[in-house]
Amino acid sequence: MTEKLLDTDNEDTIRMSVNEAKALGTDALAGLGYRPEEAAVIAAHLVDAATWGYEFAGLPRILVIAERPELKKPRAPVSIVRETPVSALLDGGNNVGYISLNHAVEVVIEKVRQSGIAIVGLRNSWFAGRNAYYLEKIAREGFATLYFGSSSPTVVPPGAMRKALGTNPIAIALPGKADPFIFDMGTASVMSGELLMKAFLGESFHEVVGIDKHGEPTRVASELLEGGVLPFGGHKGYGLSLAIQALGLMAGARMRNGDVSDFGYLFVAFNPELLMPTEQFTSEMEELLAKVRGLPRQAGVSEIRVPSERGFRERELRRKQGILVNKRVVERLRQLTE
Repeated sequence: MTEKLLDTDNEDTIRMSVNEAKALGTDALAGLGYRPEEAAVIAAHLVDAATWGYEFAGLPRILVIAERPELKKPRAPVSIVRETPVSALLDGGNNVGYISLNHAVEVVIEKVRQSGIAIVGLRNSWFAGRNAYYLEKIAREGFATLYFGSSSPTVVPPGAMRKALGTNPIAIALPGKADPFIFDMGTASVMSGELLMKAFLGESFHEVVGIDKHGEPTRVASELLEGGVLPFGGHKGYGLSLAIQALGLMAGARMRNGDVSDFGYLFVAFNPELLMPTEQFTSEMEELLAKVRGLPRQAGVSEIRVPSERGFRERELRRKQGILVNKRVVERLRQLTE
């Protein structure tokens, strides 16, 4: 029996295998000046995001990287600015987050192994990509993580006429018996990658998600770039976003270019063994998730899902079925390779 495709082919897309997509991404990034090993690391992240179903966080992100002013400035290796046995502040050397955050994850894992806990901040970097990608690595080592990422202005506080906050994600990852539990969300009504993708394609959102440069409500992506998007959840989402922006300062956000609204990444990770045997925790976690999944369902509901479950399931299928990439994106990427 033929397995049903997760994504429907259409005239605007090209289906690519994971390896084909990685090769195209690696070549395009090399065209931007990245070394082969750097390009491979970035492309692997982007293609993994696409297999989770996040098209805008996949290969289209290379076109955004190509336009960033940071790409024209000097880069340096990621370095440790300040360190204790349980903490570290890293300088990203103006590297894109796809590279620098992998270094931060290595520091997090090593410190948790040695001390049971780690608080690691990263400054002077930009564009994290999909945060769950990094947290999955830590969780598969058996460790729990809280993650906060501030960024440059995209979000307009309620009642304001100008943007002041980033899309500012918060994520939590916990070890599991098979796959980890990962909750990863942005505090904006839409994520910056999706906004940039729709603006590139000349598209609009289905509903009003922000304001234009005149402060008028809009759903047109290009107008939102000039104005700003709203936080999710009204005043509660706004408060959470502002708190994450403040935590970004603790990670050194201002040290990048002097602006208090900028990129800063903060990990707080620990070994569950500090509180209880890891096996006990993962067993109780499985029991909790099973209880949630097994609740009586409302009419028309086929299953009750938990965070990250869909992504893990779909990633395995797309690794076999391939991913869809917009033809205009593929054309632009091939131009970069030339």
